[in-house]
Amino acid sequence: MRPPVTRQILLDALLTGATATSVLEALIGPPVVVRRLLPALPPHTAAAAAQLRPLPGEVIQFRRVHLIAAGIDAAEGDLWYIPARLWPGMQDALTTTDTPFGAVIAPLGPRRLTLIARLCAADEPHGLEVAATVLSAQGQPIAYVEERFAASFPA
Repeated sequence: MRPPVTRQILLDALLTGATATSVLEALIGPPVVVRRLLPALPPHTAAAAAQLRPLPGEVIQFRRVHLIAAGIDAAEGDLWYIPARLWPGMQDALTTTDTPFGAVIAPLGPRRLTLIARLCAADEPHGLEVAATVLSAQGQPIAYVEERFAASFPA
């Protein structure tokens, strides 16, 4: 039996982990699956554009998901990414499957650069809010994420 995952344990893991997918698999257990949601936000925000720094002609795509780890509704996230910076086939996997972004881009050797991490108050609906830029192994920004994690996870 796994020990309970506290907000602080989750935050510490996210600050050092490559992707939310890999962190959730390590802390809660696999599989991590995605339930894609219809976008309710504009195609990109100023924060996403500032972090991704798209070149002329590069398009920013948006994906909104719930992450479910080992059957537990663990997080919801908004993800802006540049398909041109992904390997062939990755964009197709992101638009046609429920595979988590972190699993799709794993061959790129991603790492997270956390910009904001906030432990939420007990009366808030989420336990942790994070904004991060996902970089390739070469340091190129591939995605900007805003994630909201559950307040607690059962043991």
